[in-house]
Amino acid sequence: MKKTLLALAFALSSLFAIDFNTASKEELMQINGIGPKKAEAIIQYRKTHKIKNINDLKNIKGFNEKTISKIKQQKEKLKQKKQAIKAKKAKIKQNIQKKKEAIKNKKEALKNKKAKLNAKKQKLNEKRNKFNKIKSEKLQKLNNKKSKINAKGIKF
Repeated sequence: MKKTLLALAFALSSLFAIDFNTASKEELMQINGIGPKKAEAIIQYRKTHKIKNINDLKNIKGFNEKTISKIKQQKEKLKQKKQAIKAKKAKIKQNIQKKKEAIKNKKEALKNKKAKLNAKKQKLNEKRNKFNKIKSEKLQKLNNKKSKINAKGIKF
């Protein structure tokens, strides 16, 4: 979806950013209401005049208030679409940031759990070592008693 929005934004911005003073015939024809003849008329007009704003098109044959109004409406629609895309893009960025933050929090929680588990593991190892030491000591005592009894001649 992100790639689609970016592609649409690029397409809209390329139409929105057409400069009447430098655009090629093909670029001018991308604008609704401007066909090959009107595009050629713009190119001829700009050879001797600078087009400062869209209203300057009134000076070109074939452009009337209705045509210029259509172009302005298209430009306004493109502007609105561009703003909507910006809003969607901002929302996507916000969602991505929230997800990154959630992942960061989960990683931190897992890190804390791991630390707690390692502490428990260490305590269990200490208890095991203590138990093995006591067991070893008791076995040693039993072996000593057995040796003493065997020395007295009593068999098991």
